[in-house]
Amino acid sequence: MAAFTKTAWAKIRDGFESTNRSSTSNRTSNAPAPPYASRTYTFNGDVIIDANRHDPSVNVISSSAEPHRPLFTVGIGLFDVIMLIIMYIVQRGTHLTSDTWIKMGGKYVPCMKRVASSSGYKSQCYAFLFPYQIYRFFTPMFLHGGVTHLLNNLVYQALVGSLLERKYGTKTFAICYILFGFSGNVMSALIAPKNVSVGASGAVYGLLFFCIIDNTLRIFTIKNLQDKIIQFLIMLLVIPYFIMSVFLDVDFSGRIDHAAHGGGALMGILVAMFLCEMPEFITSRVPNGERRIQLIALIAIVGYFCISLLIFYLI
Repeated sequence: MAAFTKTAWAKIRDGFESTNRSSTSNRTSNAPAPPYASRTYTFNGDVIIDANRHDPSVNVISSSAEPHRPLFTVGIGLFDVIMLIIMYIVQRGTHLTSDTWIKMGGKYVPCMKRVASSSGYKSQCYAFLFPYQIYRFFTPMFLHGGVTHLLNNLVYQALVGSLLERKYGTKTFAICYILFGFSGNVMSALIAPKNVSVGASGAVYGLLFFCIIDNTLRIFTIKNLQDKIIQFLIMLLVIPYFIMSVFLDVDFSGRIDHAAHGGGALMGILVAMFLCEMPEFITSRVPNGERRIQLIALIAIVGYFCISLLIFYLI
């Protein structure tokens, strides 16, 4: 969480622009100084630029302004596919059962905290860290109930994930993805403790709400009409996912894991408040409006996890 806060805060404060390194050459000799002696030069990769001279024919783009490669998005997609194949191998068939989900790390509350007759679940959950297998808050986001379930999540994970990772960078995006999935599983464990569930839907819902808010706010900060239309169309692309997830994203009991969706969506909203650039009509209403919004979001994120986990383990 500390790494997430430090990285995200620095990116927002500096506008995702790296500080250019500059060096000034000073001479004390009585001899006339050469024309470059009192100029400031900035180093941009292998290019040295005279900061006091403007050449309209040269267009220099900072390396920090270039889109990041969606390495995590591609990697996590491949990992999800591999995990589904492993689940089929463990199951020795394509019809996955709840026992296989539990064996592979699905969300199952009797494995995650002490409950009545905990000893009866030990053989089902395995002895490792039983009955406090906290890793089950994370592992379900890498598991799926079948090919349809996987594809439903994978398509939008790739689409929305690549957009966000290109903008915010691999490290920040990876932390956000884990937070969204973790939040979804925490909410699911609180509201649906009797169900076994797997899936990346909590993480994907977080990405979707993050993307919607990011693009909505961007519409108010850009001037070009064509760019505004593009941002609006991007938002429209996520609507089919919400429709499909109602019918296809179900847990083993046949019920939709709305709790995981809600937990991921809530965290997506809070992270968007923390990371997204706010339009002037919002920040201008109060002094340091953007930083106050970030502070509120950060407190809400920390408070949500602390309160939720306390309730889960104490009740």
